[in-house]
Amino acid sequence: MEAVIKFLFVSFLILLAFIGYRALLRRFQRGHVSHKEFCELYTLDQDPAQGELAFYFVCPEERKVQFAIWQNNALLIEVAHSTFEKGGHILRFDSTQISNGVYYYGIVTADQETKKRMIIAN
Repeated sequence: MEAVIKFLFVSFLILLAFIGYRALLRRFQRGHVSHKEFCELYTLDQDPAQGELAFYFVCPEERKVQFAIWQNNALLIEVAHSTFEKGGHILRFDSTQISNGVYYYGIVTADQETKKRMIIAN
């Protein structure tokens, strides 16, 4: 009888530890951002960038996206502002339209704003 009580007590402790572990995992994941829900912006192949640039991004589902170039947090050029289907997209831009320097390119949607740095050296 005493062995059964010890077994039940140990089983109960293991169950409590498992429940506590699951609660701890849920708490840590609360602030976790799921990248599957957002568009992914890729880095340019050229560094420094020059000539015709190919900006590439992937949308996990159909989304309204603004693709733009900024300088010193000021919007410089809006390359595209439309709805993009699910999948990968390439936007081409002629860098000779802007002077040499440091710029940021990126995407803005209803849920995100992602920017990457680029150096233009034409």
